[in-house]
Amino acid sequence: MFRPFLFEAVLFILPFLIYGIWLLLRGKRADAATQTGVPLLRLIALGVVCMAVGLAFFAHYGGAPAGSAYVPAHMENGKLVEPQTR
Repeated sequence: MFRPFLFEAVLFILPFLIYGIWLLLRGKRADAATQTGVPLLRLIALGVVCMAVGLAFFAHYGGAPAGSAYVPAHMENGKLVEPQTR
């Protein structure tokens, strides 16, 4: 449950990270006094777009195949059998 949330959080933070790296490569200092024209709304919008693309990708390509049956975890002969899709 934590992994999908972490993946989407990384996708949201990615534009901010790229912008910070770009500032470092340009040689600009990234403090509040020098950053008057920070494109914060653009970075937030790009982060939301990255998240939406990631969610759409995993919704389309992730999970079990269509028509498969879920078999929950159960005990067989005293051993725990992992959940499966058949």
